[in-house]
Amino acid sequence: MSDGARDELFDLAVNRALSYARRTRALQRAGDVPSLTRELELWLLRTRFAYRVRLEEVAARLLDAPAGEVHWSGGPGGGWRDGPPARP
Repeated sequence: MSDGARDELFDLAVNRALSYARRTRALQRAGDVPSLTRELELWLLRTRFAYRVRLEEVAARLLDAPAGEVHWSGGPGGGWRDGPPARP
């Protein structure tokens, strides 16, 4: 898998996990990476592609997510951007 494809997969995982975590209030219950990782385990099991990224890395990004409609872009070294993620 190319670096560009890995970055896109990481972005997709973070953005989908953010949606799940906000919908289930996992972000409100979890205050650190280990507890949020546990909160995301069910999401991981239901998501076909997410096993390819480290769940701890995804959880760390989610804990820093600003309020409002945002999306992650740029792979593991990326950052939060305003607005919804681009749809393929």
